[in-house]
Amino acid sequence: MSPALVIEPQVEVSPKVWNSLVKKCLPPSEDKNVEFWWKITGYHLAVMIDAAGYSPEKQYEVLLFHYHWIVPRLGPAPRPDGCAAFKSLIAYDGSPLEYSWKWNTTTGEPDIRYSWEAIGPKSGTAADPLNHDPSLDYMDKVPSVLPGVDFSWFRFFMQNIYNPDRSFYAKELEQGEPPATTLMHAVEYNKEKSFGLKSYFLARKLHLGGDPNTTKEWDDAIVKLSPDGDHPGRDALQRFLTTSPEGRLMKPNVMGMDDVAPSKSRLKMYFTSAHTSFNSVREIMTMDGLRSIPESSLQDLRSMILAVLGLPADYPEDAEIPVGSDADSEWPDFAALCEGFIYFFDIARTSGTPDVKFYLTTRKYGADDLTIARNLTEWMSAHQRGNYAGAYMGMLERLAAHRGLENGKGMHAYISYQCSTDGEEPDIKSYISPELYHKARYAA
Repeated sequence: MSPALVIEPQVEVSPKVWNSLVKKCLPPSEDKNVEFWWKITGYHLAVMIDAAGYSPEKQYEVLLFHYHWIVPRLGPAPRPDGCAAFKSLIAYDGSPLEYSWKWNTTTGEPDIRYSWEAIGPKSGTAADPLNHDPSLDYMDKVPSVLPGVDFSWFRFFMQNIYNPDRSFYAKELEQGEPPATTLMHAVEYNKEKSFGLKSYFLARKLHLGGDPNTTKEWDDAIVKLSPDGDHPGRDALQRFLTTSPEGRLMKPNVMGMDDVAPSKSRLKMYFTSAHTSFNSVREIMTMDGLRSIPESSLQDLRSMILAVLGLPADYPEDAEIPVGSDADSEWPDFAALCEGFIYFFDIARTSGTPDVKFYLTTRKYGADDLTIARNLTEWMSAHQRGNYAGAYMGMLERLAAHRGLENGKGMHAYISYQCSTDGEEPDIKSYISPELYHKARYAA
């Protein structure tokens, strides 16, 4: 038996571009909320883009976009005890961001992105019960610096999904319904082209097991997008959800889209499945035979799941995956978002065969964050994609300075895998929770 691969973390004490900005270019903000979010999320982002090999020019561009367009919209800073004024469903502890590291191919480089929720002073109150106003403000203004952005589809769905009478939702708050995330956004900090924006809707009433009307409301709106009745991707997904044994058990939790012209955009439908055996993974990834995926690609996905979770290579394909070591307490809404495995169906307007992406919920399954990181980087290295494995480990250590990767789990929220059907390398991403409200950050 060969010895385990040891990947040494590559850690930059403090990225040069970050030092330049905070020491020479940007004075401390007079807004305590902006200053808090910039010092922690700006630093995290600086560490990530430096580790991923972004040029100094692109690092400045990324960090300044983050500073001007995202940081002021992350809401109130935590209270002195570290509690959130408004808990976002993006991360298990209520953090309003979740970072993503898109793994390099054998010849490429990583890309960095994140999802985030816009939060304002009235979020979750009777004046803005669904927390829509900060998103509307962002959508009105950000096209001034990204002229290719188009929120037409997102505005269309907002009009078709939600009751325009806010008092309807304010009454729910009065009756004890907890404020919850309904909208979120994402920024893709592409190295070679313009930044990409995405937007998402979250299913409501997750703490009650989900709103049974969600699938119908979303589907009715999707049908309206094509008045001519031509929506082959939607039809294929609906057939799978209604006829496949695995499809019938899936629960919707997120619907997203690219913020580009409707002719170029795609719908992204996310579902959870309580089943975690590889037999169920196979049925869902192939949509019960609709999608043709080489067996070698499916077995590559299986090997990644087993490697990351530390399970033996001969783990039965019909066995459910055991829940991992204890994670920090979570509230019911977030638990519903990761009750099993997650799948994303990518629906293009003209294709009758949706692409499917798999999300391994490492927040729930697997060991501590250090073990997950080591297992993942070893697997990537074994697949000749480990050029940035050391940089990844070093980046995680910087982000986990408040507690250490070995002291718990939760920073690795998900690992996603999109099977290749054309011989290209699979798309793999790590989704990383910054644990902005972790108690260790406020112990002093």
